[in-house]
Amino acid sequence: MTAPQPPSDGARLEGRRALVTCGASGIGAARARAFAAAGAHVTVDAPRPADAPALARVHTEGWRVAYGHLLDASWFGAEALTRRTRQWEHWLDPASGTPGVFRAGRDAGGTVVGVAGSLPSRDEPPVRERELTLLYIDTGWYGTGLGAALLDATLGDGPASLWVAEDNPRARRFYEKHGFRPDGTRTVDAAVADVVELRMVR
Repeated sequence: MTAPQPPSDGARLEGRRALVTCGASGIGAARARAFAAAGAHVTVDAPRPADAPALARVHTEGWRVAYGHLLDASWFGAEALTRRTRQWEHWLDPASGTPGVFRAGRDAGGTVVGVAGSLPSRDEPPVRERELTLLYIDTGWYGTGLGAALLDATLGDGPASLWVAEDNPRARRFYEKHGFRPDGTRTVDAAVADVVELRMVR
């Protein structure tokens, strides 16, 4: 079975309530509703290697917001940002062969304000072919629909799995809203200060 293909690039969100005007499969019809209009817009596209530092900033800040109560400051400081930048440089380097789908959300000025990515499942055995490995947006964009648009642009409406911190109720509610449910699998991530994670699938 082939992995579901994500929608094409170019999803466009008008206003702070994220109207997707693109007709791409999996997001156009579902998101093409005007939610109100602050006049700004954001686009969702496939990031380029030059975007690595900006993606790393959103990624690192997203970790601070999500896990700041669970991890010490070393996970979110300058060294962490450098590690994330190198990670993104690797992922986006065509020579790396990374089999990922990555999407960036940009504001009206082109600044990256959100990021999402999926890879082939890391679970053995895999419960789904694709795994959502990251989805973070700047807090100023919470509630606008940008997170949902990034999720759709990365996975479409296909089956997938993800791991989420047990002590992250906001993220769990978001994923449940988009069809994910805990499957009863729980793990302690020794590589990340023994954070307890739950697996969710759809």
